[in-house]
Amino acid sequence: MIRFGARLRRVVIVLAACAPSILLGQPKASAKSDQWRDPAKHKVGFVAISKDVRIHYLDFGGIGPSMLMIPGLGNTAHAFDDFAPAFTDRFHVVAMTRRGFGESSHPNDGYDIKTLVDDIRAVIDRLHLGRVILVGHSIAGEEMTHLAAQYPDLVAKLVYLDAAYDRVAADSMIDEVLPVVPETAPRPEPTAADTATPEAYVEFVHRTRGVNIPEADIRARYRYDGWNEEITFAYQSIGAEHPQYKNVRAPALAIYAVADTVTQLEPWQREDREHAAAQQEIIRAVESVERKIRAQFRNEVQHGYVLEIHGGHHWIFVSNRDEVIAAVRRFLSS
Repeated sequence: MIRFGARLRRVVIVLAACAPSILLGQPKASAKSDQWRDPAKHKVGFVAISKDVRIHYLDFGGIGPSMLMIPGLGNTAHAFDDFAPAFTDRFHVVAMTRRGFGESSHPNDGYDIKTLVDDIRAVIDRLHLGRVILVGHSIAGEEMTHLAAQYPDLVAKLVYLDAAYDRVAADSMIDEVLPVVPETAPRPEPTAADTATPEAYVEFVHRTRGVNIPEADIRARYRYDGWNEEITFAYQSIGAEHPQYKNVRAPALAIYAVADTVTQLEPWQREDREHAAAQQEIIRAVESVERKIRAQFRNEVQHGYVLEIHGGHHWIFVSNRDEVIAAVRRFLSS
């Protein structure tokens, strides 16, 4: 659930791309929560990577070219519950959960980019998806770019949902433009009541994030990873690499969420009037880096296209669902 690397995660007051980071213990699914059912229409399955590792996936159905969706860091295939069905009229849509999260296996290793990409290749192969359209959110951009650069025959097109970032370069650039982070109010921390049940935690996430992340995704993380997935071994182990954009031959669309003013931030940030000036300073610094990141994608991807959605949330396919769907459908039709 991040845009950039370790340095910019410390500037999360603006990007707000991670869940709150206070540990209140690992929740257990209650009897009541076990009665809840995901209303999204999909089939559940698993791909065996080895005797100890299997990857969870959701098959949303559809007939046509294969579309494989990959969630952001800490999220699950359910992140696309409200988005994937918009494409089943023309595509066979599948979403996967990377190892270490949700219903996928949680091994003690295999969180380097190469192994994560090998997992994606196994999903493509075992499900007989053929040449796929890759659609990924946030950190999934790392895996998508690596896969498209190293295995071009597997990729027809790529769609980056606020995911096309050189996180390694961004860290050093942030150090230059924002050596000292201005003081702002901290992110809201959930109370014991907020994490006592899946229902309570879903309400907390929706209230503090300002967008309705699919409930099944929040519940899956709560059940299998503990509500704070940031502290898990898998979350902490996944790193970043410079994207091999120049080796990407498939057409690629990068959709970016761009924040211009404090009024476009998350609810708790918009309400922090005391630190509005400091937050605006951070926005300006971060945007100066993001402009360079977007330019890098434009200049290095041979068939790359960029769409900027100003005021959009990092979960751009949730906050601006219809606009993103329309843009992706246009791109895939071209």
